[in-house]
Amino acid sequence: MIVCYVPIYPYAERIDHHRWEDMSAIEQTDPQSVSDDIALTPIWLRVTASWGWRLIVLCGVMVIVWNIGTKLSQLTVPLLIALLIAAGFSPLTDFLGQHRWPRWASSAVSLLLLVFAVLGLLAIVGAQIASQWDELVSTATSGVSSLINWLFTGPLNISQEQVNGWINQATSLVRQYQSQIAGALTSAGGRIGAFVAGLLTCLTAAFFFLKDGSRMAAAFGKVIPDHVLVKVEPMARGGWTALASYVRAAVTVAAIDGVGAGIGALALGSNLWVAIIAMTFICSFVPIIGAITAATLSAVVVLVTLGPVKAVIMVVVFIAVMNIEANVLQPLLLGRAVEIHPLLILLGITAGTILAGIPGALLAIPAVAFVTGCVRGAEGIFIDDDRGRRKAHLPRVRYGGRRTGKTPTSPSTIPGEGEGQSTIES
Repeated sequence: MIVCYVPIYPYAERIDHHRWEDMSAIEQTDPQSVSDDIALTPIWLRVTASWGWRLIVLCGVMVIVWNIGTKLSQLTVPLLIALLIAAGFSPLTDFLGQHRWPRWASSAVSLLLLVFAVLGLLAIVGAQIASQWDELVSTATSGVSSLINWLFTGPLNISQEQVNGWINQATSLVRQYQSQIAGALTSAGGRIGAFVAGLLTCLTAAFFFLKDGSRMAAAFGKVIPDHVLVKVEPMARGGWTALASYVRAAVTVAAIDGVGAGIGALALGSNLWVAIIAMTFICSFVPIIGAITAATLSAVVVLVTLGPVKAVIMVVVFIAVMNIEANVLQPLLLGRAVEIHPLLILLGITAGTILAGIPGALLAIPAVAFVTGCVRGAEGIFIDDDRGRRKAHLPRVRYGGRRTGKTPTSPSTIPGEGEGQSTIES
């Protein structure tokens, strides 16, 4: 509550200043000219009730939007991820545009770099596993044989008849639930198709966000009233700036996590350390869940190839890397980029995971960063990686040539700014 209260309070005071004056005037009015409920109600109760019903309406709108977004999750989630991609690649797109690249070409090159980077990481993982496949199979087979011998000769003293009974029970369970297993496989196939469709939607939307972002911002500016645009546009600019800073910082943190895990695997003697770097880098974009997944897969790889002792050491390495991320990298990089308190990050991830599972965990911190940036943008404070925290005097802008009066706003806040859709005035 304190984090949100401090930046918002000055605006609540300024926006509602005339309301306080009106209420004071009501108290000074002749009691005969006002109704008993207004005359006898304390002003603090009237202010609280006024804020209360507005919050109720706002919560109702949020619930409706959430339900619609949940029903259309196969559309909304790709669009939100596309916004993150556009936020990360908008500097490169603008840089190419400044060197006289066509907007569509610079947007396409940015997305192709992303696709080639992801495919390259997956290719590295696949190639390294393929090159070590025979050794992995041999090591896994010997490991299973050693485990079985330990079960027979170790302190558990398990007999061959018990093992055969467990195998028969597992076989009977598979036969009993074979229809459910077939249904699960069919559902998995459908989810794979939905994932591919969502991926194509995400890439297509990211391309148009990069290419036509300023036109979209100008279109919204034309339909929003002047007095609303004065307040909304700085908030949108601040939110977008914070979101772009978060994406860049998140990529840096994920790269450092991957390198740290790879160095640990290399020190242990694993031949799959490059694959561990790529896998950790990809998983690090999903907070908490991604780290647990990467640590589990890496520990299994080390367990199969190097034994249980080094697998435990690999888990310790991941714990150390995650602690360095939480206590050093996130405060240094994410904190400097978007100025979000670690407690707020933890609460956002928890709420996102409870509400929407893995997509919620992935989008929780960007959502918190965007909201925090909007609050600061309303105050005219923006986060800049080069100059730090600064108070900006917003320039005046005319959207699409429709506005003749000067509006204290700034250029386009959506990726693709500088395309000539808004005219800045002194």
